[in-house]
Amino acid sequence: MANVAANMTPPTPESVLVGGVGLGAIPKQQRGIEVRDRLYEAALKEIDSKGIEESRVENIVAEAGTSWGTFFRYFPRKEDVFLHESARNFREHLRPAWDEAISDGSTPIKESARKVILLVMEPRISPRFHAEMLAETLGHPARFAAILGEGELPFAVLIAGLLAEGQSRGEIKPDAPIPICAAVLLAGVMFSASAVLQDVAEGNRPGSDIGEVANQAFDLAWSGVGA
Repeated sequence: MANVAANMTPPTPESVLVGGVGLGAIPKQQRGIEVRDRLYEAALKEIDSKGIEESRVENIVAEAGTSWGTFFRYFPRKEDVFLHESARNFREHLRPAWDEAISDGSTPIKESARKVILLVMEPRISPRFHAEMLAETLGHPARFAAILGEGELPFAVLIAGLLAEGQSRGEIKPDAPIPICAAVLLAGVMFSASAVLQDVAEGNRPGSDIGEVANQAFDLAWSGVGA
């Protein structure tokens, strides 16, 4: 079994509270890691198939072969499963794409920023799960940041880093306020594409619309940024 749980979060004291709720235990022994892995995978399956409102912890713990208490020890809120998956996506996909972009001097920063932002919108489980995951991530930014462990506003920091690099290359307007531009790019694409994600999840639009709308929103937002 892949060691999913060991890579989901950095070590964080169980006593840390965010929004009045703890962040959950981090197992150190192999048995605990395996139990948390099973719970996590069972939770992904249950929430993906039923949505967060209709998913049931009793089904998750039955699938994982453990107890309610153990689930809530590792995931104090059922919705935290979304935040852990969002953090995993950040570490496994967004951060490597950012690292590659910073070290690649031949690709325009515009296209690197587009790639990173579109990765934020790309469903890796299902459109419905991704739409709910984004809503939870945006609705609880401090909790997401604490679970990820990379400081405040990690998405904006990634994009701001790319824009700063672009500014140093002469690809971004020299007087462009980088933090504001990063926020505008992210907000423009995520607001536009999140609605499409929900429509795709409900069967009202084809999946190809997600990337199409995200690209259009990116180009519109970029018009005020590029040199």
